[in-house]
Amino acid sequence: MKPDGSILAKAFPMGGETIAAGARGVVPLHVTTALNGSPVRISAHVVHGRQPGPVVTLLSTVHGAEWFSVEPIRRVLQEADPETLRGTLVAVPVANPPALRQQMRNMPDGSDSPDLNRIFPGPLTWTSDQLAATLAEHVFAPATHLLDFHMGPWGSAFRDILVGDDFPDPAVTEESERLALAFGSPIIRRANLVTGFPGPKSSMGYAGGVLGIPTMGVEVGGVGFGPRIEDAWITATVDGIHAVLGALDMIDDAPDPRPARQLVYGRSHRVNPSVGGLLRSHFGGDDLGRAVEKGELLGEVHSPYTFELLEELRAPADGLLFYTARNYPVDPGDWAFGVADTDGAEWIDNKDVMVR
Repeated sequence: MKPDGSILAKAFPMGGETIAAGARGVVPLHVTTALNGSPVRISAHVVHGRQPGPVVTLLSTVHGAEWFSVEPIRRVLQEADPETLRGTLVAVPVANPPALRQQMRNMPDGSDSPDLNRIFPGPLTWTSDQLAATLAEHVFAPATHLLDFHMGPWGSAFRDILVGDDFPDPAVTEESERLALAFGSPIIRRANLVTGFPGPKSSMGYAGGVLGIPTMGVEVGGVGFGPRIEDAWITATVDGIHAVLGALDMIDDAPDPRPARQLVYGRSHRVNPSVGGLLRSHFGGDDLGRAVEKGELLGEVHSPYTFELLEELRAPADGLLFYTARNYPVDPGDWAFGVADTDGAEWIDNKDVMVR
C-alpha cells in the first residue's frame, strides 16, 4: 500500500545537516585530516522524497580500483525526482577517496587496516577505520536497505548479484533475495557472508548480519571493454536500481529487467592465474552468463618475455561464467574467470516476463 499522499516526510538528517522533504543535497562528511593538512571527506548524496518510505543506500568504491559503479549511480541520482519519490535515496559514489586517488584496491598506507571492506564499523584510528566509522554512523545507521557495489578492476568484468544466506534474521535474508531477483541479474549467488567470506566486518556482513539491514552486493560490469558493452552494463545497473526502488514501492513505472530464467546458486569457482604473465582470454565481456563445461579452456597465461605458455585456466565444473576478463597483464591471483556451479543450483522461471 502506498503512503497517504497527505502525509509528508520529515526533514532527513545527515552529517549535521538536514534535507527537507521534496529536496536533494550533497553532504560532505568529514572523516579526518591527512598528514599534508588536507581534509579527508566522503560525499553523501541525498534525495529525500515528499512522502515517507524506505531509506535505500547505494554504496560504491569501497575498494578504490572498483569505480565502474560511479556512473550508474550518477545517472540514478540525476533521474530521481524528490517530488514523487516515496522515501529517501542516499548514495555514496566513492566510499574510499584515498584508495580511488591511487586507483588501488586498498588504502595506500602502512596501516593494520588496509582493506576498508574488512573492518566495519572501524574500531581503530587508521584512516580506513575512520572511513568505516563515518560510513557506519552517518550512512548505514539510517538505512533500511543497502545496495553495495563491487566489481573487478580494469580488465575484468562481473555479472551477478550477491546475497547473504546466513544473516541471523531469516526475514533479512528473504528480503535481500527478493530484491536481488527484482534487480534482474541472470545470476544470483547465495553465500555465507557473516560466518564465511568476507565476514561480519565487511560492508554487507555488517549491514545484514549486525544491523539487520536487507542488503545485496551488485557486481555488474567492468572497465577496459569499450563503450558499447560498458554502456550496456551501465544501463542494466540503472534499470536494476530502478527495479529495486519499484519493488519497494518508492517509484512508479519501474522497469522489470528480469530475464525469463534466473540462476540462484551457492557454489562458485574462482579460476584465477597462479603465475604472472599476459592473460589470453577465450571469453570476453560479451560472454558473461555463458554456459561452460568442466575442463573447458577459458584462457591461458603466457610469458611476455619468452612467449612460453605458463598456465592453462580451465573450468573446474559445469556452470555459467559470472566474471571474465579481457587480454591483459596479470599478477598471481588477479581476476580472470568465475564459474557459477549449476550442480544443485536453483532456476527461477519468470513466466510473466517477456523473453529477452
